[in-house]
Amino acid sequence: MLDIKSISGLTYEVWRGVIEHIGAVEEVRIQECYGIRYLWESEEVSKVLVNIKKLEVSRCSLESLGEKDEEDNSGSSLLSSLRTLNVYDCHKMERCCCPNSIESLHIKDCSSLTHVSFPASATGGGGQKLKSLKIVACRKLTEKINNISTGVLESINIRDWTNLKSMMQLGNFIYLTELYLYNCPSLESFPDIQLPVLTDLTILQCESLESFSAHQMRNLTQLKCLKIIECPSIDASSHGGVWPPNLCSLRIGRLKKPMSECGPQSFPPSLVDLELYDEHNVNDCQLSHLFPPSLIKLRIVNFEKLESLSIGLQHLTSLQQLHIYYCPKMKHLPKHLTSLNRLRIVNCPEMKHLPKHLLPLLLSLEIYGCPKLSKRCEGRGSHYYPLISHIPNIDIDPGIPMEIEFGLR
Repeated sequence: MLDIKSISGLTYEVWRGVIEHIGAVEEVRIQECYGIRYLWESEEVSKVLVNIKKLEVSRCSLESLGEKDEEDNSGSSLLSSLRTLNVYDCHKMERCCCPNSIESLHIKDCSSLTHVSFPASATGGGGQKLKSLKIVACRKLTEKINNISTGVLESINIRDWTNLKSMMQLGNFIYLTELYLYNCPSLESFPDIQLPVLTDLTILQCESLESFSAHQMRNLTQLKCLKIIECPSIDASSHGGVWPPNLCSLRIGRLKKPMSECGPQSFPPSLVDLELYDEHNVNDCQLSHLFPPSLIKLRIVNFEKLESLSIGLQHLTSLQQLHIYYCPKMKHLPKHLTSLNRLRIVNCPEMKHLPKHLLPLLLSLEIYGCPKLSKRCEGRGSHYYPLISHIPNIDIDPGIPMEIEFGLR
């Protein structure tokens, strides 16, 4: 392993003298070396870096990986040992031509980057071994990766890719298990294709992305975790209440209209974890169709008019964890949740009471930004102290409300 950091005089001429002697090195990391513009010449790379498996470059003045990188460059394809390529905070880099051998590509905060490409192979495409693709905050990147013809991609993580218009530009998805899309404002539709092994799907702040169909939902047969938040063009009613048949965890909200206005939902019996956002006009009586009886964990966020959960949760006989955030009118909690063992309440300023007979069952109690409730719980002289003193995990904050960035973790 070779780790180089903060060498101001590291130009390519100096670096060329180094790489001639590191043929045995398997991992190279270069940080904060602002004098280096590229790492190799195409005709040399296969002769000197014969064992390198991982290359990481961060906060350098790289313009490209190779001196003469072109979209059809075949020189970097000779770097056949490289498996992992990470490029971070290289703001002068405009082009990244990746060796065909890599299995993991991660590019982050390269503000001038316009092209990512693979050399064309004999079969017509590149990147056939790529399993993991992560691109973050490269806002000038064009809408596709050139010459990519991936058949083994397992994980895609895209954030702040302004020009991405179609997922189809990223290749074949038959092995894809994880897909994360965050702030891709030009992305208009989710591909209507087979995703036979996809288990995790996260879509955040994709303002142009349109709705899913019932057919697309049914086709996600292996999907376990689904998160769709802050996508104002998505209409959750367009798929008629149909959800992936084996879904276990759902986080959804801030869409074209609230879930409570989308009619009855056919949640699968496998759904045990649910998080809902911004149901501003819903009341207790309207909640039953939103919460399937299979739930073990429930989080509700920013229900502006909700005052009570007494009726809406009556049928949740298996519920173990209840989290309530930013419900300014919430006053009462249900008294019948005998399976509950964890309770978290954040920024509910009108909350005054906890059901006494539930407290002995709790293993965790957290209260933040609920001054009326905190006052009754804190100190040995409090109304609730004898009932909560046994709880292993107690965190009660009587002061400043805690701020939480929902959905973006």
